[in-house]
Amino acid sequence: MQIHWPLVVSTACQRVGLGLFICAFVLGSPVPLSVVAWITLGLLAVGGIASIFHLQRPQRFFNAFSNFKSHLTQEAFITPFLGLALLVCGLNGVLYDLGGATFVAGLVTALLAAAFLVCTGLAYQMGSRPAWNTPFVLALFLLTALEAGMIGVVVLWLASIGAVPALFVGLALAAVVACVICQAAYVNRMRHVGYGVNVNATEAPYRPTFITWVVTGAVVPLLALALVFAVPAAALMLALAAWLACAVGIAAWTVLFFKGAHKVKRFPMYPVDLNLDM
Repeated sequence: MQIHWPLVVSTACQRVGLGLFICAFVLGSPVPLSVVAWITLGLLAVGGIASIFHLQRPQRFFNAFSNFKSHLTQEAFITPFLGLALLVCGLNGVLYDLGGATFVAGLVTALLAAAFLVCTGLAYQMGSRPAWNTPFVLALFLLTALEAGMIGVVVLWLASIGAVPALFVGLALAAVVACVICQAAYVNRMRHVGYGVNVNATEAPYRPTFITWVVTGAVVPLLALALVFAVPAAALMLALAAWLACAVGIAAWTVLFFKGAHKVKRFPMYPVDLNLDM
């Protein structure tokens, strides 16, 4: 499948930003939720600009609202409400004080963020692309958002007060491990999808992307997080390195995800039908 780089940037920013907000809301953070909301909005803005370059023509955006049964339509429908909810959280304490309603605003925003991620994951489960026709796709979208969010929470704690609960570092490590296991299972599955479109990620032309993902999406985050307590003087820099590497790893994984998604006709008749690119 042809790599649409704006789409890679967009989906990576969405998972890093929304994962951060959800995890910060659920676990708590010394950084105010309003600040987290602005960080998330900034990442979504970058992703939104990238999406404009991906869609290219305005009518494509409006076409996304044409079929509500489509997960893409549902994602487009949630987007303005999610943006508004994040803005409400971001302005809390600046233009107004929600008081006891702060928790409600955060909960609504977190639920909309989760719904957005679910719709995005489901939108890629396509029968015409055997590699994507699996629940692994939704699990991967949610787990990558979770690992990015958990590492982001560790960064927030260290940047704010210079310390972080050991539990949160452990949860971040567990999230990375769970995500890597799921990604490895998906890579193995790509080798056996059939329809003449099996992909071995360790061979050309996928190998460079695969190695990039292994290094940035697995090795660096795990090593950096493990060293947070071993080298307390560099804990913040290590956590930032893990978070940045995680974001790059998500982007690299998305590239591999797209490269390995060859399209087939539902009822192939000729060899050429078995591997049709977009």
